Amino acid sequence: MTVLFVAPKSAWRRALAAETRAAADAGHRVRLLAEEHPDWELTPLDERVEVAWTGASEIRAPEPTFVAIVLRRIPLAILRRLGRGPLRGLPSWWRRTVLGPITRRRWPQTQALREAHRRAAVEAVLAEGDFDWLVLHEPQAVELSAAALPALLEARPDLVTTFSFETRAEAARA
Repeated sequence: MTVLFVAPKSAWRRALAAETRAAADAGHRVRLLAEEHPDWELTPLDERVEVAWTGASEIRAPEPTFVAIVLRRIPLAILRRLGRGPLRGLPSWWRRTVLGPITRRRWPQTQALREAHRRAAVEAVLAEGDFDWLVLHEPQAVELSAAALPALLEARPDLVTTFSFETRAEAARA
């Protein structure tokens, strides 16, 4: 049986690592759709888990060219040259007071782009349909799959859908 874990934000990495390992130990083929994060090194996944990363955390709203050149590159180059000795804090001050608010204003655009990318990744993996058990591991997985899930469950009434890997669900199915 193929178990597909959907965790588009990978917020609960330790639980996800434990549950995918338990599914692999139970003899299932385990696939995982997750978000890449540096903390995965602290809670490594089992080698038997086939992982597809969404890559949403790499997406950023583009910075306008004017801001990139006139407010970032040129001033930071000048401030770095001036920032020797007692003026060495000038570049960090510029980033904090001038560039910080500009970056924060782009944050909603970045979030919207990431959300759309996660939704497309979840819908693509659900459209493949090459799984027998669907584990919607976190609340965002339910939210992002809400549009595709009713049609999927109608087309495949035998599909087991849970919120965590539960051996009871497997036993009830058999």
